[in-house]
Amino acid sequence: MIKETQNIALIGMPGCGKSTIGKILAKELKRPLADIDKLIEAAAKKSTPQIFEEDGEETFRRLETRVLGEETAKSGIVIAAGGGIVTRPENLNLLRRNCLIIYLKRDLSELETSGRPLSQSVGIQALAKVRLPLYEAWSDYIIETEACPEQTAVKILNLV
Repeated sequence: MIKETQNIALIGMPGCGKSTIGKILAKELKRPLADIDKLIEAAAKKSTPQIFEEDGEETFRRLETRVLGEETAKSGIVIAAGGGIVTRPENLNLLRRNCLIIYLKRDLSELETSGRPLSQSVGIQALAKVRLPLYEAWSDYIIETEACPEQTAVKILNLV
């Protein structure tokens, strides 16, 4: 019963493949996908870069926590969390409600940065310095991503 009701939450650096792998997992497991960044954009009625530019990071983070809380209250879904989910400690409590937390670890040189405001303005190395230890501390499992998202999804499916 736990396997059917527990959520699977993917965390990791921006551009590591959370959304893509989340889609594959959701399809294979016949579960809904909650892509937190897309849900934030729908709630704000603007893109993530627009939110950062017009309203600032703090507004984005407040929306992120609200949306995450709404989604983690559900059962049996796949959650693709935003890369900055670990920047607010209260998000860990929300994820721990009912989620198996999987950190998708990808080499920094392979991360996509286009359309990611902090990856471009702050830089991947600076983000990684702060976030990598948090991803590891928050996760139940660490999965090294493969070049092919389907292969990474198979690794996760073997866990669950």
